[in-house]
Amino acid sequence: MDINTLFIERKQMGKNILQYIKKKGFTKSTFSTLVDISRPTLNRLINGEINSITTFETHIRKIIANQKITIDDLIESEYTKTNNLQYSFSNHAPEDYEMNNNSKEMVGIIEDIISLYEIYS
Repeated sequence: MDINTLFIERKQMGKNILQYIKKKGFTKSTFSTLVDISRPTLNRLINGEINSITTFETHIRKIIANQKITIDDLIESEYTKTNNLQYSFSNHAPEDYEMNNNSKEMVGIIEDIISLYEIYS
C-alpha cells in the first residue's frame, strides 16, 4: 500500500498503531521515546490529526524502522483485532478552558494507566 493511501486513511492507521502499542505492552510514553517521536506528536498520529503527508510518512517510517516491521504489519495484522474496552470521560469545563501543563501531564498518565489495564485485563 502506498503512503498516499495510508495518509488518506490516517485515522484508521492511527487506531492500528495504538492497537500495536497496546498489544506489544508499551505505554504511549515509552513507545514515543523508543521510536523517537514526541508524545504529543504520537497522540496526533494516533488520532489521525497529522495533516502533512511528509510528517505522517516520516513518523510511520520511524515506527516501522525501529520496530523492524512493515507497513503491511500495521495495516493487516493481529494488532487491528482487539476486544474494545469502553470508557468515557465527562467534560463539564467551559468551552474556552485550557488545561494547564500539570493537568495535561496527569491526563497523559491516566491514559497510560488505562492502556496498561487494557493490556493486562
